[in-house]
Amino acid sequence: MLPKRNHYNKIKRLGAGGGKFFYSKKTYKNPFFQRRKISGQGRGRRLSPKLRLALIAGTAAVIVIAWLLFFSSLFKINGIEVSGAPDGPANEVKSIAGAIAADKFFGRNNLLLFGKGRLSAALNEKYYLQNLTIKKSWPHTLKIYLRERQPAAIWLEDGKYFQIDGQGDIISQVDPLNINRQSLPLIENLAGSKIVGRKTNAEQPSIDCAIGLFNEFKGLKHGFEAEKFIIDHEIRTVKMAILDGPRIYFRAGNDTAEQAARLDLIIKEKLKNDFRAKTYIDLRFGGNVYIK
Repeated sequence: MLPKRNHYNKIKRLGAGGGKFFYSKKTYKNPFFQRRKISGQGRGRRLSPKLRLALIAGTAAVIVIAWLLFFSSLFKINGIEVSGAPDGPANEVKSIAGAIAADKFFGRNNLLLFGKGRLSAALNEKYYLQNLTIKKSWPHTLKIYLRERQPAAIWLEDGKYFQIDGQGDIISQVDPLNINRQSLPLIENLAGSKIVGRKTNAEQPSIDCAIGLFNEFKGLKHGFEAEKFIIDHEIRTVKMAILDGPRIYFRAGNDTAEQAARLDLIIKEKLKNDFRAKTYIDLRFGGNVYIK
């Protein structure tokens, strides 16, 4: 029979007397057995009451938040207000915002989760805006303020008409039947540079000159009506075409009122009744005026 653990183990003394035995109290332990025992005890531990309460409270909070965001009508968008635009565009903006709000994917119909960035991108793609503000008015209203860039001229290029602002940026394409030439100048582009993206690629002095000439000559102030303004390959030149009359060449960047006054003087003192029979009048070179 094997001796038990913690029993007195017999040890034979080696050496010259032989035959004598000593007994020594030894305890032999198996380290692997001890580790298994300890690890087994760890698995048997239970969560403390405080930790269990914390886990339950956290789970309940997640459920409540998810219900508020995805299922509750507490923050549902019920109203969309649009200001800063005429009735037509305002109704279009309201429809775009309503379509995004009605998209229930990831709770977008909830004011808390409504994606203002998505609406902003959609509106800037459709309109050329000068200002755009989107605010959430708790708990159920979305407020949108926008202002489009104001047209300063009509741009004619390759048979197509566009509204442009004072910097030559394209606002929108327009039907020529809806153009009021009494309120905006018509600028025809015959130059080699064409529209790129939403930019006319025209030199700013030429645009400024055409708009300034329109304001100077509108309302038959000088006795005739400007039909359109032409920008072509000639640098810093704007050509004004008048109804039943010559084309008049102006220097872009020079004072338009001064050039208009010089034209008046030439018509009254030199051309008189022959004015409309001429082909062109070139005012670009100061005191040297060329007439054909």
